[in-house]
Amino acid sequence: MVIKVKSKPHHTDVDEHINRMEVLRRRADTRNDIQKFQGAIAGAIMSDSVRNYAHKAGFYVIEQTGVTVMINVPEGFKAREW
Repeated sequence: MVIKVKSKPHHTDVDEHINRMEVLRRRADTRNDIQKFQGAIAGAIMSDSVRNYAHKAGFYVIEQTGVTVMINVPEGFKAREW
């Protein structure tokens, strides 16, 4: 699990994380590493549009809820594997 943590994530942060996941996958492939990677975006303040964008990209969403956190997984969500 590879997690990008931002206090207030934006769409560009999701795009950057996709690029990082692709780099990670390419590096693993050069080492014949067949393990699968999944990603998540974590933030204290998460807008609905960023949350939806991250889910569509295949990322889990981790949000702050008071003194704890919640992993936001909508019904029917399937995490992308790199």
